[in-house]
Amino acid sequence: MNGTIFIDQIKVDAILGIYDNERVNKQLLIIDIELDYDSSQASQSDNIKYAIDYFQITEDIHEYVCQSSFQLIEALAAAIADRILLNKLITKVQVTVAKPEALIKANNVRFLQTKYNTG
Repeated sequence: MNGTIFIDQIKVDAILGIYDNERVNKQLLIIDIELDYDSSQASQSDNIKYAIDYFQITEDIHEYVCQSSFQLIEALAAAIADRILLNKLITKVQVTVAKPEALIKANNVRFLQTKYNTG
């Protein structure tokens, strides 16, 4: 039985961008994560050792992004996805990174990265 965990709107101030002011000043990023995994053992046992620890993933991603310094939103989203897929229980991850303060003439810009665990 496959299940999906949604972690919505992780808010992080980080360096992300190519322009001089973006390389110096941290900006608000909002990250959404979808994690697919075989949830059958977790559902049947009610035991955390068979589940995805979404608290730990959230803390890890927040700390990682806060300390990161990427130029491209695509590179950051891919790095987050790769980090999450280190957990072999996860079969698929979708990471959306949004920069709500990046554009004056738009409310938001965001990028969605999808990756699969093949191993």
